[in-house]
Amino acid sequence: METSSSGSLHGVRCPICDSEAYYKYGKTRNGKQRFICLVCKRQFSRHSSRHVLSDKPVCPKCGKPMHAYKREKRALRFRCSNYPICRTFMKVSREEDCNGSVHP
Repeated sequence: METSSSGSLHGVRCPICDSEAYYKYGKTRNGKQRFICLVCKRQFSRHSSRHVLSDKPVCPKCGKPMHAYKREKRALRFRCSNYPICRTFMKVSREEDCNGSVHP
């Protein structure tokens, strides 16, 4: 990885907010460097191949959006963004997401 004279890595930007403000945040299971964005608090790694869902399911109990919190080989697990107040969860198969779209 290329570093500048200030010690920051070239080309590393948060995939969510496009900020260059980050800290190194350990390593992934595959040994890639992990970062945490100081602006939006999102964890990410460089050149991540993880699929990001654009349409997230809505909690059937409280109506708030749900977040993917566990990714398995054949399914995604979602829980309410109002957790722990609302403990609703949902398991969706990888072949189709919450809106019927097919995943690769």
